[in-house]
Amino acid sequence: MNVLTKSIIGLLCVTTLAGTYYSYREHQNNRQWEQQQQRNTQYWSHMQSIYLREFDYALAESLAAPTFTVRQEALQSAIESANDILQYVRSASATMNFPSWSSYESFITDGSRYLAYPASEKGISLNPDQLEQIQRLRTFARTALPYLDQMRKKAVDSSLSDIQQISTEMEEALSQLDSVSTHGNKAFNEFLYNQNPYIPPKPGTVFAGETTYTATELAAKAKIFMGEAWNKGAGKQIVHMASGGSSPQFGEVMDFKLSDTDGKPTSSYTATLSKSGHVLQVRRKGSISEKGAVEQSMDLMQVIAVADTWMARWSAERLTLVAKEIKETSIYLTYIPVREQVSIPQMKVVWQFDRRTGALKSFDASNYYSYYNKTFPIHPKLTEEQASAKLGPKVNVSGKPKLELHNNKLVYAFPVTGIEGVSHVYVNARTGAGEGIDYNL
Repeated sequence: MNVLTKSIIGLLCVTTLAGTYYSYREHQNNRQWEQQQQRNTQYWSHMQSIYLREFDYALAESLAAPTFTVRQEALQSAIESANDILQYVRSASATMNFPSWSSYESFITDGSRYLAYPASEKGISLNPDQLEQIQRLRTFARTALPYLDQMRKKAVDSSLSDIQQISTEMEEALSQLDSVSTHGNKAFNEFLYNQNPYIPPKPGTVFAGETTYTATELAAKAKIFMGEAWNKGAGKQIVHMASGGSSPQFGEVMDFKLSDTDGKPTSSYTATLSKSGHVLQVRRKGSISEKGAVEQSMDLMQVIAVADTWMARWSAERLTLVAKEIKETSIYLTYIPVREQVSIPQMKVVWQFDRRTGALKSFDASNYYSYYNKTFPIHPKLTEEQASAKLGPKVNVSGKPKLELHNNKLVYAFPVTGIEGVSHVYVNARTGAGEGIDYNL
């Protein structure tokens, strides 16, 4: 056997060994991944079983309740269990390689939304339609539970394909059931409407009763606000009204631009003011040159200092910087009022600056002025301790709550742990009612 033959045989042996080792490692990795998936499935199905049993138990308790107060408590418990179920359903796609549970999720979503309606009833008994919808939800729960139990048991010693088959069978079984029906239910629709009634704004009510100004006077106000952004360049420059219009909320508004004595535009900015002299928006047309950007690079703190100068000219109310975002070539700064330690995020003012030069790109105070003459509840009736007593048993308070406005209601925002994906729970600071959660998948 010559040297070349020996070399070829040796190389083949090495290649074979390497391939065998690689296949072994690949098999090990696949096995570890599958075991992790099985553990995830076992945990998920176990938690679903727990919450779904609590859901069905609460529904049964509501049907057997001797008084409407006991019934309300039971239905509220069912809603909380439904919300817990939904959190785990939505996190499943990130931890398990399963298809979506559309029927399962649909039942729980519709159920959580619907149950607030019978929970609001204060009569001795529920009406026939409400009883029927609750029974449909119980049928759903009692249909799904055996499948979840099978999935939990199979996850211990079976393959993922076996568990996926059970999942598919559960979805098929649930798809055959009658879902919660609210179509054409006038009473239910009225209940939803009364929770969040639509109140159309009256034209120009925001600045009603305020002193109004002529176009010349408004042009002077616009020039003062724009400051150095409009004071650059040679020769005399004139602020003039470019266009005007009417807004349902703000009444008559006017756009102002800068030009030379011949009427040629000398600035890319347009400032929009209300008839009463409030600066609503500033827009910039065109981009900032790369040459200028390279020569005048600015950091975040410098841009904030520039924004503070603009803010001082814009309003006498001192707003608080609550958000800073750097995105591509822009820096976005968001300011809101904080009145008597209560944050009012609805009244936000947003600035966009070029992160390279600090030049203003846009300004928007329309949200601020939309709530300009609205009185917000900023005085709580409950103490922090009284509000914390309203929290559910599954959450643990992890810090001091803050008073803030959430959906136009004064709430204590409690930082919490205990439920995956939930960072805050909101409790109405005046009534003690639950006002939702801050949820992140």
